[in-house]
Amino acid sequence: MKQGIYYAPVNHPRLGDDLTHPWKYEVPAYRVCPHVWNVGGNDDVCVYLFDTGEGLMLIDSGYHTSLYLVIDRIHRIGFDPRDIKKILLSHWHGDHVNGAAALQALSGCEIWISKEDEANHQKFKDLEGFLPTVDYTATHFYTDEPVTLGRFSIQPVLTPGHTPGSTSFRWTDTDDVTGETFRCAMHGGIGIPFMRPDLLQKFGNYPEDAHRFVRDCMGEVGDWEVDIATPSHLNQGNVLENIPEDKTDYRVWIAPQYWKECLHDRAQGVMEYYPEVYKV
Repeated sequence: MKQGIYYAPVNHPRLGDDLTHPWKYEVPAYRVCPHVWNVGGNDDVCVYLFDTGEGLMLIDSGYHTSLYLVIDRIHRIGFDPRDIKKILLSHWHGDHVNGAAALQALSGCEIWISKEDEANHQKFKDLEGFLPTVDYTATHFYTDEPVTLGRFSIQPVLTPGHTPGSTSFRWTDTDDVTGETFRCAMHGGIGIPFMRPDLLQKFGNYPEDAHRFVRDCMGEVGDWEVDIATPSHLNQGNVLENIPEDKTDYRVWIAPQYWKECLHDRAQGVMEYYPEVYKV
């Protein structure tokens, strides 16, 4: 078994069946950091719950059809979804935002997203042939300041490419028993097909978004020191085969080498879309 969730990302071929039969792809909640759980409930998109000590914070919200799994997983690990205070959205695509409105109605929570992606959400939410978006109300937009609640201070970082406003997140988390502190991160959009020239044009984006993604992955963002990398989709790494029997054991996900490895791989994939720019 090879540890480290950021390894050999693959494409996801099964979107339609995920939406109509989510119970066929159930995954239990499991801990990824000392105070962070994946409660997405399925083997595709992740929803991360942060136990801040002063309420709950989520990164992303999943599909609308699998929302019942998210709520169930939150209850099963001993929390109440009505205690959600903030939802941080990584980008505007429906598989990440479509549970947000219902969770906001349930808890009265804030919803955060980048200004760039909220603009794209409004422009393309009804695009025919694309995953429909369940409307939500954005209450806050990211700035250079961290989003804080309780023990967590989460730094949003604009990382365009997958969408113009894809946002990545950095935080630290300390184990209450051992005293170890881990550097953790989630990239907001490493799905590189959206950076193909034809799809950039379809969604009104620009090649510069793809080139910015390459620069970030090969440079500053790829150079982040990350002990635990959390993917936005399980299929962006060998997650399923590594989920431990003890779902509270987060240590299997400690793999410092995989952040840079994955982002360099993703950058190489984008370069291949632009051979006139990159010699690959």
